[in-house]
Amino acid sequence: MKKTGLTLSFISGSLLMLGGCAFSSDALFPSLVGSSSQEAYNAEKNGIDSADLPMLGSSSFEPLEVSKGGDTGTFVGQKVISFRNELTQLQNAIRTNNSELQKIRTAVISNASQYHKTVGAIEAKLQVGTTPGNPQMYALLQSAQNNVQQMNVNSNALQQLSARVTSDASVVNNLLDSIRATFSISGAVDEDHRQLRILQNETNQTAILINSLLNEVNSDVSRQIQYNETANSNIVQLDSAIKRGSYGVSNVPLSAPMPVITSASRTAPASFNADNTAVAGKPLFVAKFNKGNVNYKDGLRRAVNAAKAKKANVVFEVVAVTPISGGASARSNAQNQATTIFQEIVNMGVNAERVSLSSRTNAEASSPEVQIFVR
Repeated sequence: MKKTGLTLSFISGSLLMLGGCAFSSDALFPSLVGSSSQEAYNAEKNGIDSADLPMLGSSSFEPLEVSKGGDTGTFVGQKVISFRNELTQLQNAIRTNNSELQKIRTAVISNASQYHKTVGAIEAKLQVGTTPGNPQMYALLQSAQNNVQQMNVNSNALQQLSARVTSDASVVNNLLDSIRATFSISGAVDEDHRQLRILQNETNQTAILINSLLNEVNSDVSRQIQYNETANSNIVQLDSAIKRGSYGVSNVPLSAPMPVITSASRTAPASFNADNTAVAGKPLFVAKFNKGNVNYKDGLRRAVNAAKAKKANVVFEVVAVTPISGGASARSNAQNQATTIFQEIVNMGVNAERVSLSSRTNAEASSPEVQIFVR
């Protein structure tokens, strides 16, 4: 974890009044759900693709010590002592809250790791198929949903910290203004101004540190909220898949009209047809590539064999599906996976002339996926 030169942490708690300035200190933070130990963090992260975890900041914020100074006995000297006490208390609060920030981040990663482990177990089972409405699957889904709720708690804690840091940024700016104004007060000795200059420099550095902290916290808040929204959307999709017992609909009789790709060409089955191809009906099988090493092959083999058993001359339509916001990388990923699945279907004994490839975008897709339709 990197450290910034002057680092600051979140200011917490109730407002204390001192010298006309209010800043937060030593308040109780909202309780964080999840492990806060580095050992637990490393253990839970093991085996999880880092790309699946929230992209939080990694800086630690620690302020420099406030310099000491003697009492000159003047009115300005008394102001210097008051300013020094304010800055000292502010920096103590910074250190306390920096520690809390790191705890929140660790709790977020711990919960996200557990969420992805549970979701991975659900997805692996759905890829090969299970009984519709399997209560064991719903128990796993509830566990994943609990992790998402815990991440929401952590998001709220981050937002509260952001509000406190914003308040402390105002406090440190007021302190700077007070220090500057004190230079013009008459009756000071040279030592008073020397100490004022040192305090002004240290307060300036603290103000810069607070702004850096605020920017990083706000970035964490934004990323975590977006991450939680995606996780909630995934929970909804998994709930629907568990009701069916798989990602696809492999139990639809082939005697009824099956899903078709209306504009798919079969003249060149190893190449992709035009994007945004119209698709009707439900897919036989869906492989979702929302993480690395997706285990879909057993489920694919079962779906293809079941389709062949029901209809000897069944035609397979392999569709690379890209989220609308996915971009070129997601499109390339979907098409590469579709090409691989095309070849796997052929290797299962299906004539290449009865397998076609196409690609399209889908507003409902949250990650690259391959859908297989039959007719």
